[in-house]
Amino acid sequence: MKNLLDDYRQVYQMLEDEESRFIYLNRLNYLISGDSKFIDYIIDNHFSKFFSWEDQLIKPLVSKLPADRQFVLFGANRSGYRAMECLREDPRLIGFCSSNKKKQQDGWCGYPVMSPEELLARKDLSVIVSAAHTRDEILQILHDGSYPEELIFVAIPDEFLQFCTDQYFDPGIIRYEEEEVFVDAGCYALETSLELRKRCKRVKKVYAFEPDPKNYEVCLHNKEEHHFPEAEILPYGTWSESTELRFSREHSVGSCFSKDGDIVVPVRAIDDVVVPEERVTFIKMDIEGSELESLKGARQTIQRDKPKLAICIYHKPEDMTEIPLYIKSLVPEYKFYIRHHNYGDCDTVLYAVL
Repeated sequence: MKNLLDDYRQVYQMLEDEESRFIYLNRLNYLISGDSKFIDYIIDNHFSKFFSWEDQLIKPLVSKLPADRQFVLFGANRSGYRAMECLREDPRLIGFCSSNKKKQQDGWCGYPVMSPEELLARKDLSVIVSAAHTRDEILQILHDGSYPEELIFVAIPDEFLQFCTDQYFDPGIIRYEEEEVFVDAGCYALETSLELRKRCKRVKKVYAFEPDPKNYEVCLHNKEEHHFPEAEILPYGTWSESTELRFSREHSVGSCFSKDGDIVVPVRAIDDVVVPEERVTFIKMDIEGSELESLKGARQTIQRDKPKLAICIYHKPEDMTEIPLYIKSLVPEYKFYIRHHNYGDCDTVLYAVL
């Protein structure tokens, strides 16, 4: 126990700014207690710079709702929960809408949950779009279903979405080079690499790793659709060595390595794939708990090239100590920052920069 506390203390002392330390302590409190209020503290600390959730988002929106019409919150997730907390006393609130079948069956937070199909069949309820990450997707569902525009109300402003799209690219931390050579470990649909291309001067090369066969095909499609010849789409996962592992296919961002996985996929050490003469400038990892093993497989690249690192540290409890300490052992001069890029408990990123 003493060694673990020493490790937490050591990582805390490595962090460069107060925001990083605030996030780290609240993630630890969340890890220990399971109380989501600590995630709320992180989110509120960030958004208090821009707006108040209740006073500037929800209350003005509610004043626009038809007084005699019931409403639902479309989005049974963390931001939907925050909206519900503000609206719990409003008798017009009758529940949520979500595509999550378990929540449709069990309800959520004491409210019934209807499916999007049920909502589209009614067309008599006001709808507050309370989901953040899928806001635009929900609006498209409502539009395609010919839902009356005058009954649709959006709770999530663009500033909130920017909070999510800055993941891996926090503008206060990341500085770009004239040419970027990017390792995208866990590229899903290639969206992170495409986002990098928008933000930097020139992408010279992308090594995009995606072991899920269906997601891999999506990446190939997006590479062609977006005319991205610099991206090399690799049908592998990343690991500490080149081998094969069992893999659980979710065909989503949640696909992961698992001893109970339904298929076997090849994995590669990043050191075995990148070209040493082509200096790697940036490595991003969001690989569902495989980050530490993949960092071990990138040891030579990190020590040789000292790239910017954006590594997720929220998948496993031990990631909060083991990942920062391992990176520091490779390049002691790295400076560490932590940022949280989600309205829930996901997407906490460790940045390591020089």
